[in-house]
This record gives sequence, structure tokens and C-alpha cells, in this order.
Amino acid sequence: MTNKTYTRFVKRWEEVMDVPPQTLGPFTKPYKKLTRRLKVMPWPWLVVISLISVIGLYMFIGSAITLLVTVLQRGF
Repeated sequence: MTNKTYTRFVKRWEEVMDVPPQTLGPFTKPYKKLTRRLKVMPWPWLVVISLISVIGLYMFIGSAITLLVTVLQRGF
């Protein structure tokens, strides 16, 4: 009885855990290159992306960015 239940459990476990690798079509290769670098050292990339975002926002809305930050800080 127990052996049969265990065998069914193992069979179902193998069905559920056997997931094929995901693909993104033509973007699979660049995605894998990007995530490989992000998994090893994400902080330098996050700092660069943050700086670019802040500079872009400053150029887009100017000094009103301080008002936006203040509103966002009060909301959280």
C-alpha cells in the first residue's frame, strides 16, 4: 500500500518538476547574456540605470522632480 502511494507520488513529482527551459523567441540570446551579468554583479548595473533614470527625469521635468519625490515619499 505504502509503496504504491509513494510510487504514484514520485511519478507525479517528476511530471511537475520536469519543466522545459523557457524561451523568448528572438530575444532569448540577449536575455540570457543580460541576466548572466546581472546575476553575478547586479549593483553596478543598478547604480548606472538609476543615475540614467534620475538624469533623464531631471531633463524631462526639470526641478519639479523634487516635488514628485516629495509626493512619493509622503505617499509611502
